[in-house]
Amino acid sequence: GDRWYRPSDVATAPDGSLLIADWYDPGVGGHGMRDLERGRIFRMTPEGHKGYKVPVYDFKTAKGAVEALKSPNLEARYLAWTALHSMGKAKAAPALEAMMKSSDAVERARAGWCLGKMPGAGNAVVARLKKDPEADLRIVSIRLARQLGEGVLELVGELAGDKNPQVRRECAIALREEDDGKVASLWAKLALQHDGKDRWYLEALGIAAERNWNACLDAWVAAGGDWNTPGGRDIIWRSRSKDTPALLAKIIKDPATTESDKPRYMRAFDFHSGAEKDAALQSILLD
Repeated sequence: GDRWYRPSDVATAPDGSLLIADWYDPGVGGHGMRDLERGRIFRMTPEGHKGYKVPVYDFKTAKGAVEALKSPNLEARYLAWTALHSMGKAKAAPALEAMMKSSDAVERARAGWCLGKMPGAGNAVVARLKKDPEADLRIVSIRLARQLGEGVLELVGELAGDKNPQVRRECAIALREEDDGKVASLWAKLALQHDGKDRWYLEALGIAAERNWNACLDAWVAAGGDWNTPGGRDIIWRSRSKDTPALLAKIIKDPATTESDKPRYMRAFDFHSGAEKDAALQSILLD
């Protein structure tokens, strides 16, 4: 009967049910905490779920710890992770490798991440995850390689043509921290696949090229990048290269550019400065 309800936190209980804390305080805003006598914790369970049983895990064995690694409860997984890592690769690897064969993608990801962070196991796990049929697992391979600091560019080169745009976005983000001559060509390969419909993909490209815009845009143009396509116009709008102002001017002066679209490209000049910007703006005014 009490309808005042403001959920403030949620956690997964050991039995898999959800525990939701209700911040019941009439002094919302300012954190006055004037009501210290009321409050509720709601427990949500699937229909038909009965009782509250805390599973008992054997953290002294690799098999038992791996079972705990499957738990939806964070504390159980933490204990499993620390137990497996304390055992070391030689003892824990067989059980984790068996878990990596699970039909459940989440279980494969957890096992791969746990094993991959063990000394000497990372590269083999990355090699396995990058071929997983589940896109999320291929993404895990990129993130694991980044944390290990090994073979990131080679992996991006392999996955840059992935059919899944989420994987390609992760490839782009992975390029941001790399300082290598191959970055621009890899970025161009990813940018050529932008179709002008995925704003998240465009922003991933922007993040990737942040420190290397001149080389990246040059590589894109050399690889056949066309400013006069939906995807190409997007890339020019987001780019910060010294050549960008002139290309923005081309888009704005193009008869195919609608009046409603022109303000978007004009605002893009706000992110540029210098002689290239001044010359481009003059060309628009004098056209």
